Parts: sequence; structure tokens; C-alpha cells
Amino acid sequence: MQTQASTDSDLVVPVLPDVLPPGAKAGPWTVEKEIGRGGMGSVYAVVHEGIGKRAALKLIHRRLLQPQHIERMLIEARVVNRVGHPNIVDIFETGTLADGRPYIVMERLDGVSLATRVLAGHIMPVEVITILLQVCDALIAAHECQVIHRDLKTDNVFLCTTEDGSLRVKLLDWGIAKELEVDVRHTSEGHVVGTPQYLAPEQARAGKVSDRTDVYSLGVMAYELLLEQLPFEAETPLEVMTMHLRAVPPPPRDLWPEIPPALEALLLSMLAKEPTARPSAREVAQQLEAVREALEARRGAGVLLPAPRTSVRLPRAAKPVELAATQTAGKSTQRAPEAPSRRWQFAIGAAALAISAALFFITRESDSAAAAASVTRSAAALPAPVAPAPAVVAAPVPTPAAPAPAPSPSTVGPAAATEPPRHA
Repeated sequence: MQTQASTDSDLVVPVLPDVLPPGAKAGPWTVEKEIGRGGMGSVYAVVHEGIGKRAALKLIHRRLLQPQHIERMLIEARVVNRVGHPNIVDIFETGTLADGRPYIVMERLDGVSLATRVLAGHIMPVEVITILLQVCDALIAAHECQVIHRDLKTDNVFLCTTEDGSLRVKLLDWGIAKELEVDVRHTSEGHVVGTPQYLAPEQARAGKVSDRTDVYSLGVMAYELLLEQLPFEAETPLEVMTMHLRAVPPPPRDLWPEIPPALEALLLSMLAKEPTARPSAREVAQQLEAVREALEARRGAGVLLPAPRTSVRLPRAAKPVELAATQTAGKSTQRAPEAPSRRWQFAIGAAALAISAALFFITRESDSAAAAASVTRSAAALPAPVAPAPAVVAAPVPTPAAPAPAPSPSTVGPAAATEPPRHA
């Protein structure tokens, strides 16, 4: 065991390890191995020493052993059991280690996270909608219980395969969930809680959240799964949060020209800046059902939709953030960086336009020079005027000469009539 000397006295304070080794005990549970580690805590595969039940144990990190973080652990267990839905991970026991760290025991899942599945390759639209529908079912149940998840993202969606081979979705990590009728310290307004890439605008400004907050995050996730890129991507979390507040996502049709119009309209409505303009989770599920039926009918007829166009993704932080409201987005509008292919298209188009303009002016100058040369040759070919013979007058009488009339504009000479126009 490591020790650390105190600077105030000669006492030696033991420093306990943050990791539970195999064989360690947490109440009646024996640790087998660590199976995951995040910003809040670690997850271990455990087995009950009495009945042999296999489960997963989530333990908070020692550095976060503070009242607000301990309270989050308890809230996660409470809201999960309050909602009690098949698409939400089951938590069936809580406890505390000897060092004061709380833990929760939940069902052990076999499968992969949706984030891992996204990295593995393209997911067909029908499969994406199947996943989204099960997430909708979990959200509908939570919202009916006045519970808001507030951190919906692909990392918190787990894909399992049931005994009959069907897909089962589990919504995880309810540690920052909001109970609308409960006023607790860690959910007070004035702090940004969530993951920047999936934050609703009201979360980015540390405002009041509602069930439509989860719908926005679900819209971001749906956009990512169907179009294979996030609606807003930038180099820093602050820029991404600013874009959620002010920027407009790229039209889905630009990334997937064959996207069904109803699906495109649904995505854009879920990503509306104003919460009241977004559909409810139940309405989203109804529209997704209709789109899935249409896609399955097309697939049955042998008509397959092409995959969306892929683009280069910027690195993104998957961990949630908690910032003071004063640290949120500034006043300047940040726009999403364009994909490299789109920037090349603009450059090539600008170059082609410049070349076309240059050729146009060169052609006009050549035409003007040729016209002038033609006029000169025509004037030179005309015969010289013959002077009239003088009249014989017997007795001329001198009279005052009348002034010659000024030529009218319609009687200008050949050179003036054919003078090439001048360009300003």
C-alpha cells in the first residue's frame, strides 16, 4: 500500500488505490475485471458470492468523492427504477465501499455501444430507424415520468442481441438526468451539463430544459446515423456550442440526395432552435414508423437507396462537460467548416468563372479591332469624288453668300457612321 506523508504532522496517511483489482469485494459482489472507465467512474464485471448472479458494478472515481457526485449516483438508481422500461438498463442494488465511495449494481450487457457500431461502418437506414424507435420508446416512458435524460448520445446507447437474435437497445447513463418536479443542487440552472456535440440550444445557454431537449439530442444522433456526420462540427467544444445556438445544419439532401422528403423534414424539425417547434418523442416515433414502412416497401420491390455522401470528420470529445453559464458561446457567429471536397468545388468554380470572363473580354476586343479594320478598308475602296464643271455666266451679279447649313445627325459621313463604339 502506498503512503503519503502529511506536511502538517508526522502522521502517515494511507493512499488507497482507485482501481478495484480482481477478487476485491463490494458488499456481496466479487470483482472479476474492469470492463469500462469514464469521466465519472469505472464499471466492473462482478459476480454475487452467494447466488452466482453476474452483474456490472459502477463505482465513482475517488477524486469525485463529493456530495453532488454521490447524489448523482443515487439519482441514477432512483430514476431508472422509477421509469422501469425494457430499453433502459436495470439497476437493482446500491452500496458504499469502506472508503466512502458509492456504487450501483446493474444488469451486465453483452454487445457494443452505438458509438462503436458507427465506427465499424455504414448502417442501413432501416436498421438506424429500428434503433431510433427503441430509443424513442425509452424516452417516451421517461418523459411520462417527468424525467429528462439530458445526455443522449451514441456512447450512451448500447446494442444487445437477444436469445432469438433480435436487436435490443438499452439507454445508459442517467447520472445527469433531470427530475422536473425535484429541485436538486446538481441540476440547478446556470451550468451547462451534457456533451457539446449533442447539446440542445437551451442547454448551451444553461436555460430551462424539457422533454423537447432530449428530442433535439435525439435529432443530432439521428442526423449522425443517417447522414454519417454530425450536424455541427468544429475544433473546440465552445465553437460547437455556439453553432448549436446560431448556425443552421447542412440540408440533409445535400449529404444524401435520395433521402425521403418526410425523413428530411423530420430531422430538421427535431433540430429546431426553439423547443416548441420540435415534435415530442411520441410524434417522432410515429413519423419514423411511417418512414420505415415506406423504406421496407421499397426494399421489398428491389429499390435500394444509395448511401449518403461521407465527409471527413473532425475529432470530437465524447465526454460530457459541465461549464458555468458565463463560459458558453460568445456573440460572434461560428460556422461549420466546409468539407474539403466542397472547398475544392468552390475553388474550381471560381477559377472557371475568371477564365470565362477573360475570354469574353478578349473576344470583344478582337471583334472591335476587326470591325475597325473592315471600315478602313471599305473607305479606301470608295472612288474619289469628281469636281463639277464650272458654269458659264454672261454677266455675274455679286450676291452675298448664304451660310452653309450644318449637317444633320442623319447625314454623317461613312467614317463617323462606322466608328466602333467606345467601352466605358
